[in-house]
Parts: sequence; structure tokens; C-alpha cells
Amino acid sequence: MGKVLILLLGLSLIVERVTEKILCAVPINNKKVYSWIISSCLGLIISFSFRFGVIEELGLISSSHIAHWVDYLVTGLLVASGSEPVHSIVTALAFKKDELKKKAKNV
Repeated sequence: MGKVLILLLGLSLIVERVTEKILCAVPINNKKVYSWIISSCLGLIISFSFRFGVIEELGLISSSHIAHWVDYLVTGLLVASGSEPVHSIVTALAFKKDELKKKAKNV
């Protein structure tokens, strides 16, 4: 599970930086909307072209084709969301892990 989250964090950082570079090169008034569009397109292109799905990597998916497409869609949007949401997920999981270790020591 850790490798999948690190890969997701790395991909989201790459998409975030590429989106920033594209927006710096093009003079646009409403950068927030275009940032969302560009990052979403990049995230979806990455997840669909490499067939990378977070739900599949975690082993929580059935074998149907629709489930795989939904998984790629969710993963693409996660990658497009940038590093902050993914970093929050990783931090929450690390906090929960430490909490479980403390409970195990007290038992």
C-alpha cells in the first residue's frame, strides 16, 4: 500500500509542476479554471494510458471492465488534485499507524 501512495504522491507532484509551467508560459486571465482543466486532463491521460488504478493496486476491485474504467477515472482525478490532498491522505494514514502502535504497546 505504501508504494502505491508514494507513486500517487509522485505523479500528483509531477502533474502539479507541469501545470504550473504551462500556465506560466501562457498568459491567461482566469488561471484557476485553466489549472483545473489542464491538471485533470494530465491526470486522466496518465491513469488511462498507463492503466494505473489506485483501487486496483489496493486489491479492492472486481474484474469487470466498468470497475477498471471507474478506477482509472478516480485515480486520474486524484493525480490531478495535486500534492496537498494526497499528502493529507498519507499523513492521516501515518497518524493512524502510530496510534495503533501506541494501543498495541498499552495492551
